[in-house]
Amino acid sequence: MARENAEAKGRRYLVEGRLVVEHATGGEIRAHCRGGGQVYDLGLERGEWFCSCPALGLCSHLVALQLVTEKATP
Repeated sequence: MARENAEAKGRRYLVEGRLVVEHATGGEIRAHCRGGGQVYDLGLERGEWFCSCPALGLCSHLVALQLVTEKATP
């Protein structure tokens, strides 16, 4: 069986209810997502996406968050 890519896994996390958006106002978003046996903090701060997971680049947790949010542009 092929491994899921970040986009497919992010969509699955969203469908499974693993993402919780805690705060979204102005240009700031705070959330947490359960994945890989851990709960990771993630969001958008000062125009930059972040996630506390060890993945480099766009991870599945951020994919899930970006599917339900929109980054405000000035």
